[in-house]
Amino acid sequence: MLSFLSKRILFITLVSILIIFSITLGMNMASNSDVDEPSYDMVEYSQSAWKSTRSYIEASLDGNVGTMTHETLGVIPVWDLLKESYIKSMGLLLVSLLLASVLGLSLGAFAALVKNDFIVHALLLLTILGISVPSFFAGLLLQQAELKYFQETGEQLVKMAGFGWDIQHMLMPVLVLTARPLAYLTRASFLSLNRVLDENYIRTAHSKGLRERKVVWSHALRNIAVPTLTAIGVSLRFSLSSLPVVEFFFAWEGIGFRLLEAINARQTMVVVTLALSLGLTFLFINLLLDISYRLIDPRLREDEA
Repeated sequence: MLSFLSKRILFITLVSILIIFSITLGMNMASNSDVDEPSYDMVEYSQSAWKSTRSYIEASLDGNVGTMTHETLGVIPVWDLLKESYIKSMGLLLVSLLLASVLGLSLGAFAALVKNDFIVHALLLLTILGISVPSFFAGLLLQQAELKYFQETGEQLVKMAGFGWDIQHMLMPVLVLTARPLAYLTRASFLSLNRVLDENYIRTAHSKGLRERKVVWSHALRNIAVPTLTAIGVSLRFSLSSLPVVEFFFAWEGIGFRLLEAINARQTMVVVTLALSLGLTFLFINLLLDISYRLIDPRLREDEA
């Protein structure tokens, strides 16, 4: 386990450096597009980006990556901006992933256990639609539905923009962020459980006279833990990739919203800090999932030995 952790921490470190370098290079090239006579010397840009990367790492180790000038917030330290926006984004992500996990795993397990062709086909069709629909389009549909309801009744069901830890402000962004993970988790849990229920050890458990509930809970569900955790990790990727669009769409002042603002304002240090925080979040959650795999499945520990 120690060797595994060392390798993964080294991998996370290298990926973090690559993220800083890539974003710095991209921001420099974006700034280049605004000048009258742009330069296309990639060697010069790469050298400048690497120098900026080293400066950023040194500043981060000293605990000071500068300040951000904002139209409404004024001059604010980047760390303070990161802390405030990170809490808002992670709260939104946590609620949406928790909702998607509970509903997705329940629906997938229900379809696998019922074994009704109509229900299975309808559910799989809905999951394909859920995965395929872009987040901005889902948000647009919800906004249009709310607008239509307001025109018909004169009443507003929920807030369509702004931040707030209440159902009025959170419902719309949570629904959009939940859609793709819910569809993916439903499909993944159905396929995993359906495959496990056809295994020989499940038939053996039935032949011993065990109750259906005992077979499902003690044998089937325990053996889909690893693919389920993998599906949750993939769902997190869906949510993180959709986060900037959803936050911008609903004016939720989290990391994605601030990231787009910083890109538009060409504030490289802020862009690097916010994007790196999202990357590290994904990398560390993947690390936790890999550790969980080894705790759940002893065969993985034996392979390392």
